[in-house]
Amino acid sequence: MAVAFVGAGGKSTALARLAAELPPEIPALLTTTTRLAAEQRTIAAVHRVLASPASPAEIADELLRAGSLLVTGPLSEDGRKWTAPGPEQMAELHIAAKQAGAALLIEADGARNRSLKAPAVYEPVIPSFVDLVAPMVGLDVLGQRLDEIYVHRPEIVAAVLAVEVGVELEPEHLIGVLTHPLGALKDVPPLARVRLILNKADGVNREQIAEKIAEQVLEEGRIQSVVIATLASDPAVRLRVERVGGAVLAAGGSSRLGQPKQLIHWRGTPLVGHAVAAALGGGLQPVVVVVGAQAAEVQRAIGDLAVEFVENPAWQAGQSTSLRAGLAALSERVEALIFLLADMPKIDTPLIRALVARQRRSAARIIAPRAGGRWANPVLFDVETFAALAEVRGDQGGRAIFDQFDIEALAWDPKILLDVDTPEDLRGLDGQG
Repeated sequence: MAVAFVGAGGKSTALARLAAELPPEIPALLTTTTRLAAEQRTIAAVHRVLASPASPAEIADELLRAGSLLVTGPLSEDGRKWTAPGPEQMAELHIAAKQAGAALLIEADGARNRSLKAPAVYEPVIPSFVDLVAPMVGLDVLGQRLDEIYVHRPEIVAAVLAVEVGVELEPEHLIGVLTHPLGALKDVPPLARVRLILNKADGVNREQIAEKIAEQVLEEGRIQSVVIATLASDPAVRLRVERVGGAVLAAGGSSRLGQPKQLIHWRGTPLVGHAVAAALGGGLQPVVVVVGAQAAEVQRAIGDLAVEFVENPAWQAGQSTSLRAGLAALSERVEALIFLLADMPKIDTPLIRALVARQRRSAARIIAPRAGGRWANPVLFDVETFAALAEVRGDQGGRAIFDQFDIEALAWDPKILLDVDTPEDLRGLDGQG
């Protein structure tokens, strides 16, 4: 993966921390597209100056030996900054990182140790090949004046926000910079994911303020997730606030029940409507409904609720086809995904919210309810499981990949286990409360 760090508030610290903490099997290749301070040559185990051409294979070999490698151009004439490799050399570093199975970490603009910035016309310099852009801001800027003490080029920030230089910086100002196309989102490659880093979250109430900022910036569709961190402490990451999507699987033919169960009314609402209400009430965004059998009827039953419909023409081939259809519709827009079944009306908003809340503080790739001594639905899948989910085939759901990832259990009421497959199930719905 190639990651470009932009903005202010700890980019070099982020590169150094990642280089030190990546698993041993993933080397770290560090570089810059602008300039690095001379003293930052120690952010990797080895520093190489590209004063002469070097092949990707040569760089990959050195990287594998070192574990982490910083590659720059020569020192500037004043001896204060390491210059950037040229565009052709940057492309070769990308090749070298792929050959070594490494993470390529790029500092793509400068901020002169300030905590907030908006880019000048000539920056950031983000290579087109990057997979992820990580804009940064230091939360210690909150409550400070918009001036040169905490802000790099305060006049540009003021212009982006349409405020005067010198105003006291509030959360809404950070939100404005982080979501503006001439702020943190400037020149982000079209296919790159965006993961914001709110650093220096160790002050009074900063973590709570940062969480509120994160929830608001995620309303900007270009941003998939926010990491709230204090990179200078342990643990570095305090919270992950990610866009979590929902996929309601409602394509089946209900052969055992003898009628389309998605459309059966319970408490005045079709069963599929209960699943959609849980997803929307739980804050999932976006929400897609995968339809197949009785597609038109299901869409009419849901009405004008804020969902997207995805048709699965292969629904008869098993649940995995609906799973993959929902995944394909959402995978580029979210960092996690919850699948809901249209025949489990006891799944409600509190459970969805609990899954999302647990995921914010968990490193688990899968979070699943545990009820009545067994795994239950719905299940939350982190972005790192998406490739495995895309390989599921036949009449299987997400549990087919449980043995490939760590799973965190969320204890919950066994009533969520009830699904509607038979007339007896249907009659038993109200008996459970």
